[in-house]
Amino acid sequence: PALPAVLGPALTARWELLYTTSASILGSSRPPFLRPFGPIYQSIDAGALTARNQETVPFFNAVDATLSPKNATTVDVQFQKFYILGFIPITAPASARGTLEVTYLDDDLRISKGNKGSLFVLKRA
Repeated sequence: PALPAVLGPALTARWELLYTTSASILGSSRPPFLRPFGPIYQSIDAGALTARNQETVPFFNAVDATLSPKNATTVDVQFQKFYILGFIPITAPASARGTLEVTYLDDDLRISKGNKGSLFVLKRA
């Protein structure tokens, strides 16, 4: 199925994370020298119903996911494959899933909320 209009073509972009409350994305449980300190990006292809989250410096870890429309503003996210150091693939377990609600979207800014209550503020890269 195609994404609803709010989650449609305007969502397709490479987004740079400006702020999040997500401990897993910030690497809060990792020692400080293992946490990402470069930009973090999320690339979304609304037509293909796919997404990729990618850290940059120092480790370039990434995760690919598929998206399934849930309603006019929310998608279910199924993580498919993790990439350690950007190139060592690890298949994600079936339990690696969540939801993402787009609460605000314009040409430059996106605000989203995850199923664990995490807040994400991103700008179009």
